[in-house]
Amino acid sequence: MIDTGNLERQHQDFFALMDKISIHKSEGQVKAHASAIALLLNQLSGKLKIHAISEDKFLYPSLMNHSNSSVKTISQNFYAEMGGLAQVFEEFKSNFATTNKISANPAAFLSESQKVFTALQRRVNKENTELYPLAAL
Repeated sequence: MIDTGNLERQHQDFFALMDKISIHKSEGQVKAHASAIALLLNQLSGKLKIHAISEDKFLYPSLMNHSNSSVKTISQNFYAEMGGLAQVFEEFKSNFATTNKISANPAAFLSESQKVFTALQRRVNKENTELYPLAAL
């Protein structure tokens, strides 16, 4: 049995940071708060990296070596899916990691952040409801 409490707490941190970023709904708000948004985005990125390391080091090896073949298969699928989302997030962060990059194209930031955050929220919710319960088996 793996304790997923810390991983779940990290998920709540992601939601809180995404909410703080997403309160800026207009191009003007994004431009006016680009510095704060860049800081929050970089904090989110750091937390996501730490989270991924934790999952890769503790959660996935245990689940992928589980005696139940269904648990193995589900965890392998989750692991494979995460690679694509991680790459999408890294590209997004690279495009908007600084105040200048956000200020230069607030419309693109608004559009891309909505897409990336929706995908990330979907993934986190799926982990909470489908993957983490397997750790209790």
